[in-house]
This record gives sequence, structure tokens and C-alpha cells, in this order.
Amino acid sequence: MLLGVIATLLTTELVSTADAAVVKPAAWTASSSAPGSDGVSYDIANVSDARQSSPWVEGDAGSGLGSWVQADFGGEKTISSFTVWGGVWYTLEYWGRYNRPKLLVVEFSDGTSQEVTLTDEFKPQTITLASPKKTSSIKMKVKAIYAGNTFNDTGISEVVFHDGGADAHVPVKAFKASSTFPADGYGNYEPLNTEDGILDSMWCEGNKTGDGTNEWLEFDLGAPTSISKLVLRNGNAYSFGYFMKSNRATAATLTFADGSTEAVTLKDSISEQTIAFAPRTSSKVRVTFTGVKKGSEFNDLCMSEAYLLP
Repeated sequence: MLLGVIATLLTTELVSTADAAVVKPAAWTASSSAPGSDGVSYDIANVSDARQSSPWVEGDAGSGLGSWVQADFGGEKTISSFTVWGGVWYTLEYWGRYNRPKLLVVEFSDGTSQEVTLTDEFKPQTITLASPKKTSSIKMKVKAIYAGNTFNDTGISEVVFHDGGADAHVPVKAFKASSTFPADGYGNYEPLNTEDGILDSMWCEGNKTGDGTNEWLEFDLGAPTSISKLVLRNGNAYSFGYFMKSNRATAATLTFADGSTEAVTLKDSISEQTIAFAPRTSSKVRVTFTGVKKGSEFNDLCMSEAYLLP
């Protein structure tokens, strides 16, 4: 919910931003950062590392009220929305143990500011401006918090900015999957996760009796659309260790709205890969994974990112 006179300026929603281009900051700064320990960092760089499980945590005295993070874009950019992963997203348990931002004061480079209230949910929240804003920086200052049950420190795990232009990705009206692994303390495994640009949020199939062979993801484009490439980040891309522990796809069949199909080979690699196919116009694409390489520990097929290009 938004506050006072700015209620008509911003809306807070859980929405897909696949059709909005990402604006990457040139640099980040913060009021402070908590000291790391045991190889774990709470540095400000964590809010822009494409991993929701690596948070920034403030190091100020007190609960974090007045602490801030600032994105500098290296020049004036147009911002239409931004998505915030509020709190410490290492696990749901740790999210509850640390303070989460409730009210943020959002300051722009022209001196104007707006306030937005985040809900206390273990979900990314997208803040949409009523009209795009030209700015060379955005500072987010914590004005109110949801208190954690263990630690008196406030964290933000990830922030992604979008402009008003179209993304290179083909917009998807709806995602479907043959099955989905149930949500747990690390989050959910819904097919929508494959388009969020976050490496450690993913779709994982939920068939308890199989290894993922013949499980599928489907992109409903809503209308006939020109497509020629599928971009994937195979498996669990949280880290190379987890990539090797989980099942990955090695082959797939693409099925289009007219019933035509095309078989493709997938690389057993944690890196992003682009699969080109004969250009066509289709209102949907189903990707059926026909080959699977088993991981060393978990017998579930995962896909960290998946999107289509014209």
C-alpha cells in the first residue's frame, strides 16, 4: 500500500517484467554494510549480482532505520519500474530472522522523492511508476521496517530496474509446466522463475517417480509471434556445485501451435546458451525435455532461465 499524496504515483504489484528492458546500474553505494564472516559477504554489490540468496545487510547501529542503498546509472536513464527482494533471502527462516524494509523513501537525482510501502511477504515486489522517470541515480532509504525475530539488522537481497522500452525477450502471457516441485524454505519453483534474470530462482519439475525426462515447460505468447531462438540457463545455476548435484537437460523437443516439432540438443553447461531453430510464427512453444543427465545428489530436473527471442 502507498502513502498519502503519492498514492496515485506508484503501485506495488507482483508482476512479470519480461517485456520491460533491464537498466543495469554502473555502481552501487550504501550507508554501511555489515562485516562478513565465515566467507559470507553482506556487501552492497550483492543487491545486483543476479542471486537472491546473497543479500546486502546494513551495518549501522540500531535497526537499520535511515540506512540506504543507492544505484548510480552513469548518466541519465529512464526508469519505469523496479523490483525489490526485501530482506535476507538465504532461506525463509533467515528472511524471518532479519529485519525487512517496510517503508522506503525513493529519491531521484532531480531532488524529488516518493515513498512506497512493501508488504511483508517472501516474494519479489515490483514498484511501478505512474509515468517513467528520468534520473541518473536512485537512492532507497529505509524509513520503517518489519522486525526480525533474531537479528536487529535490515537487509535487501536484490534490486532490478526496468525502463519503459521493450525487452529483447518475446513477451509471455502465461507459463505452464508438466509439474512443479513444491515450495520449501528456499522459495518456490514455479515456471515464472525462468524469466526473472535471477540465477538461484528456477523452475524444477515435481514428478516424484522420474528424473525429469519428458517433463515440459510451455510459453503461451497470447497471439501469433515471430520466434527463432530459445535461450536457456540449464539446471540449478545457484553455483557450480549445485549445478552438478541437480539434474540437467541434454535434449529437448520444441512443439509449436500448429503441431510442428523440432528436436534440439542442449549443452550440459551452467553458462547461458542460445538454441536457434527455423524461424516461424507461433502463439505458443512447448519445450519437452527428452534427455536428462542426472546430478550427483538431487533427482529433479531444474531450469534456471528460459526465454524466447524473435
